[in-house]
Amino acid sequence: MVNAFWLDRDPDRAAAWLVDSHVTSSVLECSMVLTTAVQLVGYPREDDLYFTHADHPLTQWAAESRANWKRLRAYTDAAHREWRYRWDHGPDERHGCWATVESLDLDVVDGLDWPSETASDPPQVTGEWEAEEYVDAYRYYYANEKRHLFEWSKDRGEPPWIAAYTVESGTHDDAET
Repeated sequence: MVNAFWLDRDPDRAAAWLVDSHVTSSVLECSMVLTTAVQLVGYPREDDLYFTHADHPLTQWAAESRANWKRLRAYTDAAHREWRYRWDHGPDERHGCWATVESLDLDVVDGLDWPSETASDPPQVTGEWEAEEYVDAYRYYYANEKRHLFEWSKDRGEPPWIAAYTVESGTHDDAET
């Protein structure tokens, strides 16, 4: 499933809290969403650009406005920097998917006929874990549905909010707002 894990409004903090497997998957999946979204709003189709999951809520959100697209790009850039940090990639090394995003002509991206200039909150691609604030929804989702993936490399570790968002079995409805 394609997803961006909005564990904080600050993309660097969100990336630092990602489990190891989501650092890499965020770079991969969000890069594909970014290139698909720009093509949906008129960026020239090129063979070397990814085009996938066009109807996914995250892709649709990214294609809704230039501000949304830039927000997802900032998240993906943060995940890419985290990828380099956790696995000791040099400053000139690029994940192939991120290199594809970096190959986009940003002047062309800025000049596209975006449906809106207004930013909106990202979709909550969190299954049954919903909340008024999207960060809360993602924290509930992470603390309860992604525990089996909890593994952080280097000096990264479990986010300090995990316990507060962990819901006892059978009390999920109490977490929703």
